[in-house]
Amino acid sequence: MCGIFGAVSNKDVAREIRHGLWDLQHRGEQGSGMALSNGQDHWIHKGRGLVTEVFPDEVIEGAKGYSGIGYDRYSTVGDITEKEMSVNIQPFIGEFHGESFAVAHNGNLIDLEPLQREAENGGYSFKTTSDTEVIVGLLSVSQKNDFIEALLEILPKLKGAFSLVILYKDKVIGVLDRFGIRPLCLGRNDSSYILASESCAFHTIQGRLLDDIQPGEMIVLDKNGINDQLGPRPFIWAEDPQLKFCIFELVYFARPESIIHGKSVYSYRVKAGEILAKEHPIDADIVIGVPASGEIYDIGFSQESEIPLERGIGRNRYFTTKTFLTRRGTDRAALQRIKFHPLKSVVHGKRLVVTEDSVIRSKVAPEIVAMLREEGATEVHLRVGSSPICYTCYLGIDMASRGELIAASLPVEGVRKYIQADTLGYLSQEGMIKASGFKKENLAMGCFTGVYPVELN
Repeated sequence: MCGIFGAVSNKDVAREIRHGLWDLQHRGEQGSGMALSNGQDHWIHKGRGLVTEVFPDEVIEGAKGYSGIGYDRYSTVGDITEKEMSVNIQPFIGEFHGESFAVAHNGNLIDLEPLQREAENGGYSFKTTSDTEVIVGLLSVSQKNDFIEALLEILPKLKGAFSLVILYKDKVIGVLDRFGIRPLCLGRNDSSYILASESCAFHTIQGRLLDDIQPGEMIVLDKNGINDQLGPRPFIWAEDPQLKFCIFELVYFARPESIIHGKSVYSYRVKAGEILAKEHPIDADIVIGVPASGEIYDIGFSQESEIPLERGIGRNRYFTTKTFLTRRGTDRAALQRIKFHPLKSVVHGKRLVVTEDSVIRSKVAPEIVAMLREEGATEVHLRVGSSPICYTCYLGIDMASRGELIAASLPVEGVRKYIQADTLGYLSQEGMIKASGFKKENLAMGCFTGVYPVELN
């Protein structure tokens, strides 16, 4: 999971891209990058850290270009070195018959060895450990004379989840894999046409959502809007496209303001909370949500159960890091002590229902339960807005091995004992599907079911 953004306009787009990356920061906190073009020359800047750190005003003031793409990094490959972390920040720059281009990618490509060999046999030398560089390598050695034709030749060879924004000359190209596993949407404001991972990225730049990019679609934008080079929209490059959208976007990744394929992320979380209350009723005094991740679920649970909703955990407003996005080896439990502060006046002497979006490695939940008990909660009942995560993900989420997934090795009662909650209730898979508003066949739920839209060789 990463955040990607692209814009074309009749004026400089650097500030718009920076604003878009701010609004997509929740999709990646490890680094950011931006590439701009005036039609002939490229400007690129990227670095470790948050958008505000990588793109202060003095950097943006020197950035010129009427088209460009941006990227917020989240690593999906587990432990990598500091050097690898830096060089893997996108966009990546390549050269196509003497013309520079840039690529930013959200997702994860698999079964890469044959494609890497193909690029190397054509004379390309890999500089990073990123799967995305395979795209750059194949385009760089393509014998096609037209960039779009080269891209159309390469895309069917790619396997996995990919949502792409590509900068070539004065154009921004958007591409989605044939299952639409990761989101990409189209928007515009008074001066620009925009591509972004989520519709929430249009808010700050006063844009509006026009449409979602469809599974297997390619779209080309220039300063006049949607370029007609590909003919009427949508232009579908893939054979047999079908929507298989990752439900974990609704569970955790996407911001609640976003609308994805016509469905509200906020609505999923409210509905999931309501269904949770039906599936796992409990007698308690108040409902509280773990700040950010468990909030909104608590609204639905409270409404359905008629148990009063309270704010029982405060959050340090100066600690903004998302625990799940931290690097491997981070003491996630210790972060909770910095990040969260239970409100003793609210929880003391109370039987609590605590809502959370998911339990993955179970590094967070035990600390939350412990802190609430320390402040005098008499009972802590954990309710989770998704099903047990028992399988790995290789399509864009850092869940590399089943050994790190607590529900892969323990039954629900074993997880409850480990967390030290009085009771534990997960939303059923059927409940997740119902809350999403999607049909079962249009959802990718591999980390819950073990059935993936794309299989590893």
